[in-house]
Amino acid sequence: MKSNESAFRGLFRAAAIVAVLTLAGCVWQPLYNDGYASSSPGGALSQVSVSEVDSRTAQQVRNHLIFLLQGGRDAVNTRYEARIRVRAVNKELAAIKDVRDFTAGSVTVSVSYDLIDKTTNTRVAGGSRTSSAPYDRTNQNFANSRAVRDAQNRAARDVAEQLRLAIAADLAG
Repeated sequence: MKSNESAFRGLFRAAAIVAVLTLAGCVWQPLYNDGYASSSPGGALSQVSVSEVDSRTAQQVRNHLIFLLQGGRDAVNTRYEARIRVRAVNKELAAIKDVRDFTAGSVTVSVSYDLIDKTTNTRVAGGSRTSSAPYDRTNQNFANSRAVRDAQNRAARDVAEQLRLAIAADLAG
């Protein structure tokens, strides 16, 4: 009985040692992150500043893009500048035959950008991205204006995330 018990202990110790040695080589990192286009200090995306804008929807895009690029830190001594131009269009849809009010709407936010190398003042890359967000309309004016604003915020957030991916691809390539 003692030989079976000691054999079991030896087998358990060997399995534990193999497990520890196997797991010692494991390192966790995000699946699609090679470290180059990260927003960590010194990463390529943290070297991108975002130009000033002039509308509320454009400011929503800019704020979220800055957060995605710098992770909430100040952009100091950046090498690139993303010059963005934002256009928001509100469409009222789905008119009911008997009622003259629209019952649905959609906000489309389009952003075109140029990535500028600030040291040489040359255009490195550019492009455009678009996002739409639907909303429902009621017979209440405040609810309608709030629904439009919420849809603008959703579309701005989505297009900022698309811009981050586009800028990361531009810098990696």
